[in-house]
Amino acid sequence: RMPMNRGDLSGPAVERTVVSIINQMNATFTDQTIGVTHVEKQIVADEILDIQEVILHWSGKAAAADAQQGANGGDISDSPATTPFDLIFTTGGTGFAPRDITPEATLSILDRECHGLMSWASAELTARQPLATLSRAAAGVCGETLVANLPGNPSGAAQVVGVLFPLLLHAVRDLRGGR
Repeated sequence: RMPMNRGDLSGPAVERTVVSIINQMNATFTDQTIGVTHVEKQIVADEILDIQEVILHWSGKAAAADAQQGANGGDISDSPATTPFDLIFTTGGTGFAPRDITPEATLSILDRECHGLMSWASAELTARQPLATLSRAAAGVCGETLVANLPGNPSGAAQVVGVLFPLLLHAVRDLRGGR
């Protein structure tokens, strides 16, 4: 974890946006409800291995690797195995500054990349925010979890979530075999 003077502003903006979208969707559905059962937040240093560690843990791939290592006589991690999250949002590190390495960290551990998702979001948001075109964000599947990189700007992160969330729900349903 890396202490930050201003704290995490984009994480809470993403959470508020997700809750708002879910409430709006649930108000229009008569036969189903969408909900969030767990939210986890962590501030991570701008280091490739640190970012990968959190994504792998939350996707359940770290637990699977630890179990495999344990089966092969190695040590099993002290952290308990977790049920993989359906969706992981990372915020920040998607620009051109030297420390902006989140897409590289993410892409190197994805099992399947979703090239079009972030490109589409960027195209959709460019009219509102021309800087959206400069995003290097990545998205794809890590284990059984959908991972999407969001900008570090709270407003930008919320805008991207607003555009992507209905598509992400569809993708998560597909990952879960239609459930």
